[in-house]
Amino acid sequence: MDELKLDSRILGNRVADMRLSRGLTQFQLAELTGLSRVYIGYLEQGKRCGTLLTYLDIVSVLGYSLNDLVGGSFSDPDTELISELSLALTDCSGDEKESIVRIFREMLKMIRMYHGS
Repeated sequence: MDELKLDSRILGNRVADMRLSRGLTQFQLAELTGLSRVYIGYLEQGKRCGTLLTYLDIVSVLGYSLNDLVGGSFSDPDTELISELSLALTDCSGDEKESIVRIFREMLKMIRMYHGS
């Protein structure tokens, strides 16, 4: 059986990539996780290796999973949502799809009116 080895530099780079994909600074991530900005920096540089719970807190705040962190690649939750919606629509007829799109657009208008967007 292959041994799973996690390099702290690789994990750190992935944390940094995830953080940047969300448009956050190290300071903002530190505030959201309750960790120090210096510690986040050490993690991202691979100078420290966090605990499983530390990484879980970080990826949860960023909207990712531990699997995204240690897997081959991480995906954008929006891409996953679009894929899920696309899959749900595969069994729909053309008329059903058109109705769903109309309903979606009306719901979006209502949500934006409610939130003042």
